[in-house]
Amino acid sequence: MSANPIRRRAVRTAVAATLALVLLGGCTTAQKAPSSYAGAEDNFLEGCEEIAKSDNGKDSDAGQENTTKIASPSTYCQCVFDKLSGKNGVAYSEFKKIQSRMQDEGGPLPESFIEAYASCDPSEKASS
Repeated sequence: MSANPIRRRAVRTAVAATLALVLLGGCTTAQKAPSSYAGAEDNFLEGCEEIAKSDNGKDSDAGQENTTKIASPSTYCQCVFDKLSGKNGVAYSEFKKIQSRMQDEGGPLPESFIEAYASCDPSEKASS
């Protein structure tokens, strides 16, 4: 199976998770915006998992027949979050800039985000 369908799904999930983080963050006017990845983790995971589950259900859509399903959205999204927030990931200040740009302008994610998604195995199942 080619990496293209996996990469397309990963990029789509990345965009959606980032937008979900933006939207969920905007819904909490009484709370202060997170100042670190620790404060953003729950929102990121919730948005990412919701989109991954939604994408898994779209296999009947034209062009989606050969895409890889995300076996465990929670495992996959946690992996992505760990890659983004880890030692060699994206600095939180840069993450916030990207989040702001996505909210204001939309557009493609930077390569650092795409690499984080692509480095996680969507076929990995949750450990029991």
